[in-house]
Amino acid sequence: MKIKKEYLILGVIIAALAVYLYLRSSDRALYTLPKLPALAASDITRIQMTRPGETAVLVRQDGHWVIDSRGWPVDPKTAQEMLDTLTGLTLTALVAESKNYSLYELDDEHKVNIKAWQGEQLRRDIDIGKAAPTFRHTFVRMAGDDRVFHAQDNMSLRFRTAVDDWRDKTVLAFNREDIQEIQIAQGAASASLTRTPAKAEAPAAGQPAPVAWQGADGQTANSAAVQGLLAELSSLRCEQFIDDRDKAGLGAPVYSIVLKGPQEYTLTLFAPGEKDTPKHPAVSSSNDYPFLLSEDQAKRIMKNPADYFKAEEK
Repeated sequence: MKIKKEYLILGVIIAALAVYLYLRSSDRALYTLPKLPALAASDITRIQMTRPGETAVLVRQDGHWVIDSRGWPVDPKTAQEMLDTLTGLTLTALVAESKNYSLYELDDEHKVNIKAWQGEQLRRDIDIGKAAPTFRHTFVRMAGDDRVFHAQDNMSLRFRTAVDDWRDKTVLAFNREDIQEIQIAQGAASASLTRTPAKAEAPAAGQPAPVAWQGADGQTANSAAVQGLLAELSSLRCEQFIDDRDKAGLGAPVYSIVLKGPQEYTLTLFAPGEKDTPKHPAVSSSNDYPFLLSEDQAKRIMKNPADYFKAEEK
């Protein structure tokens, strides 16, 4: 009798568990995730970011992206990440229907609204809140829908950064092998370096050809030092741009470099002002805007011209 009673209790527990699981499954099926229309990165022609106190518009121009109000070029990698996020937008779960948006930083004081157009057609309109605790999802709201969803990916990394961080900070770029002559000036000191055929045997397969440099008087230059300078300058990125002064307002140059090849490039550095220290203001022939180089960058670039003729260390 006791055994039968235990079986009966066990059966009741199993039945209750089955009902619970069924109801839980049914609850999940009470909502459907919004179906987002397919969108290709090449379709998007304009992106608008709006957050408290700030609106920025990015526009595609001749295959490149610029910040519309200033014409600033956008970093290509940053632009591609934004496009990938918008075109790959995936909602994974319903989070809340309570409209308590401050919990998710989707209230008016914190949210970031992103709109994306294809020509004149609005294709994406989404409010972005904070990242979920896993940092693999973001709390979002879709236009016209009061509910809060999880979106795949940490979208905050793409759209909650400062607009200045979207700018392309490459201020000088060239192929090192194209440079045939370098002119360096630092105050009264100067150096002129010319690429010459290296007196060495042909390099082994897969190895770069040796490069030699010499001064105007035929003096052999330290090729490693020259190649180090070219490596530093061939894909030079600044720390930040200077928006409150133009090129003419930076004072007298303290260091300048001219690089000659099929095209001529110049880089000019200035003494740090009170608001710049320890960064160095600089201008480049490859960029329309003055910018700041870090203290370490300036030290690597602003070598004494005589140092390029010191013997290479063994």
